[in-house]
Amino acid sequence: MSGNDPRPEGPLKSSIEKLRHEIDNWFEAALVQGEKALGAVGLRGGECAWVPRADVLESDNEVLVFLEIPGVSPDQVDVTLAGNMLTIRGEKPPAPRDERTVGHASERSTGKFCRAIPLPVPVNADQVSADAKDGVLTIRIFKAERSRAKQIRVQSGHSPGQAID
Repeated sequence: MSGNDPRPEGPLKSSIEKLRHEIDNWFEAALVQGEKALGAVGLRGGECAWVPRADVLESDNEVLVFLEIPGVSPDQVDVTLAGNMLTIRGEKPPAPRDERTVGHASERSTGKFCRAIPLPVPVNADQVSADAKDGVLTIRIFKAERSRAKQIRVQSGHSPGQAID
């Protein structure tokens, strides 16, 4: 038993450590296989260094997608809509450096990025717009006519059980 750990060393602790190791291996395998599967269908590949965060909102007439891409020039962004899959790819350059600078921390995401977003409803591929402002890419996609909510007028004046002509 160690001086700082009040729990005894023994078969239970050993079993828990083995289980933890197996779970870690399982998650690693799931992550690797998942990345390969997404890459195989063109949604994400090894060429992407980071994935920007997104919000997807739906109104009566449109789907709005907001993607955080600070420091990315709009001409470095490619937006593609195939069916109901919206794919955004681009590249964020690293901070400028020269021979006089020394790096002490590098926490910001840089390099190629990609994000595939399945849209919640059928959309009209002919009515799409994209605008980048203040580090946020806003994509507005109008819904297909068949997915738009329709108001149905309720009529009155018929008695229950009476046939409606």
